Amino acid sequence: MSVSCVKEFTIGAKVKRSKEEKIKAEDLRVQKRDEDSKMVTGIFKNDEVKGGDLTFTIRLYKEDPYKTYYFEDGKTYTIPLGVAKHINTMTRQKEHAYLVDKDGKKINGIGSYRQRYTFLSTEFM
Repeated sequence: MSVSCVKEFTIGAKVKRSKEEKIKAEDLRVQKRDEDSKMVTGIFKNDEVKGGDLTFTIRLYKEDPYKTYYFEDGKTYTIPLGVAKHINTMTRQKEHAYLVDKDGKKINGIGSYRQRYTFLSTEFM
């Protein structure tokens, strides 16, 4: 007995956006970029290895240059809001677990997520 993992889907015709829609989308992107570039102050926490550090390179938007950030556990930093969001949302790891399907069989799945790093804002405390 084999299990198929193929999911069928159809590709629709590419929809052309009007000039007004393109302008509106670009305005929203610029607004989001401006929001993500605001500086925030907070404490970096390494939830994976206490006292550890983190180094990563990131470019949030196409027109931005690549920047390398270095953080040490427990220290206070002032960074762009977009980088703080990245630390809090994109640095979590899947925790695998056995789940039970509708027939009562155990299957591999994602039980939860484990946060590896956190950036805690000190501006709202």
